[in-house]
Amino acid sequence: MEMLISIYAGSYRGKLEVFVHFIVSVGCVIFFLGMAGMVPGVGSWLEQLVFPVFLAFTFWGGLMIFGVFGGLSYFCSKFIPTLNIYLLKLFIICVELVSVLSRPLVMSARLLINMILGTMVVYMMGSLFVHHGGVAMLIAMSSFLLYEIGVCFFQSYIFSMLLSMYMEEVEWVK
Repeated sequence: MEMLISIYAGSYRGKLEVFVHFIVSVGCVIFFLGMAGMVPGVGSWLEQLVFPVFLAFTFWGGLMIFGVFGGLSYFCSKFIPTLNIYLLKLFIICVELVSVLSRPLVMSARLLINMILGTMVVYMMGSLFVHHGGVAMLIAMSSFLLYEIGVCFFQSYIFSMLLSMYMEEVEWVK
């Protein structure tokens, strides 16, 4: 836990430094919810559509509100390039807005799809083990379970890293 806090602590300065423990806590919650979903017969919250979308939109919306109240002109100036060509400027502003508005959907879809696919493969391998048995199948299933534990860790790490990268873009100017 201390290692994760030290990894994230180097990214923040000033007002955002207080959010380091929050980001690490979010990553740990996502990891443990993913681990709970690997228990047979237990449906994880991460495998439901509502929870990852709620997480992503809540954090993204909070960051957008933080950025707007921190200085609206500074927040909006990040979308405007310093080009001289007017039509290209409009195109880049539209691309930037679509990029920012699609962030919560991308975060939630990445988390949801990876957790659902991993759980489906674990269940299919479990049913193969029940029907066919054997030591080789048990070893294959155990190794895939270790792989899924790694996927849970990386999904929580990626979600919290994306959240921290989005936090770095938003600054409090006042």
